[in-house]
Amino acid sequence: MPASNRNKGRARAFAYVNGRVLPAEKAVVSVFDRGLVLGDGLFETVRAVDGRPQFFSLHFKRLAKSAKRLRIRLPLDAAKLEAVVRELCAMSRLDDATVRITLTRGRYLGGLAIDASLPPTLIITAAPVTGLPSELYERGVKVIVSDINKAAASGLDSSIKSTNYLANIFAKAQADRQRAYEAILLGPKGEIAELSTSNFFCVIGGKVLTPPLETGILPGITRQVLLRILKREGIPHGEAHLFPKDVKRMQEAFLSSSVRGLVPITRIDAAKVGEGRPGPIYRRVREAYARACAAG
Repeated sequence: MPASNRNKGRARAFAYVNGRVLPAEKAVVSVFDRGLVLGDGLFETVRAVDGRPQFFSLHFKRLAKSAKRLRIRLPLDAAKLEAVVRELCAMSRLDDATVRITLTRGRYLGGLAIDASLPPTLIITAAPVTGLPSELYERGVKVIVSDINKAAASGLDSSIKSTNYLANIFAKAQADRQRAYEAILLGPKGEIAELSTSNFFCVIGGKVLTPPLETGILPGITRQVLLRILKREGIPHGEAHLFPKDVKRMQEAFLSSSVRGLVPITRIDAAKVGEGRPGPIYRRVREAYARACAAG
């Protein structure tokens, strides 16, 4: 879904920090926060349209599961967290927003020991959706295969969206240097895992394929939604181990992201994907995804 340019008036950014909603320029956390000092935290990125966070229950489920895995207490339940998101979007006058929910272990006391008695840090921000020109969806994008292995990005558990994002950052930097939109990270066996900020899908023999979770990929929310849509629409699909050599067999490819939706991939490195333009299956799935977003 391209940005709708529906944010009206003079928006002013607000942020939620540990129970307080403040103008973003006045919102602060301690310089001793473990999220800053150690990268000890996790986050979720959610798109909110008309103040309604899309597929919020799925985002919250992943957030809560990750927090439990990291032994970080989540201060708000799903209803209260969604209420804060809606409040921030309303106060910031954002009809189409990127919402970032960040949870860290809280104050750093020296050393690496986990002290369960310390309160966590919860930060929520809302910003306008930007950088989604319509030509991305009409013409497609080029991506590259990074030499940074997915294992370097996964850390403790690849299912956790950790605040430690260095591998992803440098994979994206490789893409930028080659004037590409995104970078593919490979799994431990050289298989296609995911992109630096999104999940990967392709079409081979008329079947939509995506790498399995066992490859060490993040279980993307949009990926989950798309798998449901493919089943409901009766579109042949499945999980498969894919390798760069398989690009020549791909008739279509696209990436999935909570903020960007579905973006067609028309070139991987120097190789053209299919006919080098968005294909019919991509268009059908994207339309179905738009309907799912509208339905909530």
